[in-house]
Amino acid sequence: MKNQKKKIIFIIGGSGLIGRSVLNAFNDKDIIAVNLDIKKYGNNYSYFDCTKLRFLKKSLNSKFKKFGIPDVLINCSYPIVGNWSSNNFSNLNIDNAKSNIEAHLLSYTLIANEVAKKIVSKKMKGKIILFSSIYGFLAQNSNNYSNTKMRENLTYTLIKSGIIGLVKQMAFYYGNKGLEINCISPGAVQGHVKGSSKKQNRDFVKQFSKNTALKRLAEPKEIGNLVKFLSSEECSYITGQNIIIDGGYSAA
Repeated sequence: MKNQKKKIIFIIGGSGLIGRSVLNAFNDKDIIAVNLDIKKYGNNYSYFDCTKLRFLKKSLNSKFKKFGIPDVLINCSYPIVGNWSSNNFSNLNIDNAKSNIEAHLLSYTLIANEVAKKIVSKKMKGKIILFSSIYGFLAQNSNNYSNTKMRENLTYTLIKSGIIGLVKQMAFYYGNKGLEINCISPGAVQGHVKGSSKKQNRDFVKQFSKNTALKRLAEPKEIGNLVKFLSSEECSYITGQNIIIDGGYSAA
């Protein structure tokens, strides 16, 4: 078909472990997949800092002008500030916890709502996919962290459970306006540790894998494939859902 409009997809956090698999999944010539991140990756890259909350609206408007209004928004970013890894019960610092909740949960809320309003204002149909985690609805099993330096992260649970709630509320509010809004909750994914180039601790991988039905961690591309389906025209009657992809970890 001549002069067919290319589908525009904004991927927030497309330079990360999961983000790259999502970005690479959209290799269709009829799709413009834009990576918005603080680190460069891919052909259609543009600098974007989720933690600058007061400038998010202005920054998004500049992306709309440069690339167009997205048909699909995918937010797989993992914004962190300060000493985020120490947000546990024994070392809880209120200021640190607050700043991380704002940078992550509040940025997800502001970005999703601004994009949704823009899509609706142009009378477009659209899709929004946000990333939560199985730890948005499950407790973090401390046994998985035995013999490692890892432990529970309180703010992570608050943030990820909040994202699931956000998706449900947004889906009902924007549903009659032509938007499908869903959430993806992965379990553990093979790759490096957040904020480090180091791979995951072998004991953690072994212990977590043992508690899954498939006895392994997810491969990043498996997450990307799910995102691609939810973004496609084949997926047209799913909204307000938290799609779990964890190898059966939460089935037990």
